[in-house]
Amino acid sequence: MKFSIIVTCILFFTNSLFAQQADSTSPEGKAKMFLRQGDYTNAIMLLTRAASSNPEDLAIQKDLAYAYYMKRDFVKGLEVAKPIVKRKDADVQSFQILGMMYKAIEERKECEKMYKEGLRRFPNSGVLYNEYGEMLWTKQDFAEAVRLWERGILSEPSYPGNYYNAAKYYYASQDKVWSIIYGEIFVNLESFSKRTPEIKSLLLDSYKKLFIDTDIYKNQDVKNVFVKA
Repeated sequence: MKFSIIVTCILFFTNSLFAQQADSTSPEGKAKMFLRQGDYTNAIMLLTRAASSNPEDLAIQKDLAYAYYMKRDFVKGLEVAKPIVKRKDADVQSFQILGMMYKAIEERKECEKMYKEGLRRFPNSGVLYNEYGEMLWTKQDFAEAVRLWERGILSEPSYPGNYYNAAKYYYASQDKVWSIIYGEIFVNLESFSKRTPEIKSLLLDSYKKLFIDTDIYKNQDVKNVFVKA
């Protein structure tokens, strides 16, 4: 099984590499190169031309919006990003990009409306639940934030971001059990990222607190089967 996954990943990477090489001379390919180099002005120039020639190409529109975001030109970025999410072919990433814009300018009301629409169209998107929860966290609406992360876990169990945030939430609360449950699942899903050491440290401390406290049911939801186990 693991060997098959490795082979699949190698084939995918190889195909992607050839596609990048073949596309490196196109305006879009050059624009992506400029984006990687941090030359957002030239990337925007090329992507604007490409968008004018191919107004129906969703990928180009998203790249242009993202380039404006990276340049911190949120006025122009919003002009591009807002119409994208209204398109029939808009995807989860379209909503992510617009969400980043709204968060950057702290436009929480519009951001919340946008996430609700995104989840209406993509009700199983763990990414959108996660980012919506993060936005609510900045509003100090902690209870609703964790509710969204847990809904994201139910909707897309393989997405690690919701476990990450939920584990941190419960670690900061009085609950010892759920920080461990979510933390362990996160580490299994995302074993080698920059966030992994943070959660491993959280887990170690959570286990210490759990076993030092003689009353392990204290401050727990004892009706929950995980806690009883």
